[in-house]
Amino acid sequence: MKKPRMTRAHYTFLAQFINDYATDQNLSPSDHVILASRMQQGLKGTNTNFDGDRFYDAATQDLARDPQEVC
Repeated sequence: MKKPRMTRAHYTFLAQFINDYATDQNLSPSDHVILASRMQQGLKGTNTNFDGDRFYDAATQDLARDPQEVC
């Protein structure tokens, strides 16, 4: 199946939708991560400029982070 050509606006919309959906539906943290990760994988190849890590971060922005994780 040919993947559609996506733009930054599409990625922004999808990431915000996933984050809001997970919050509104009270998804468990693991389900939120699974949803964001699967979408991230599905979007690979839709644009040469797609930044999967940036998308994932946006799609999980409201997910509680482990305070032990320091970047």
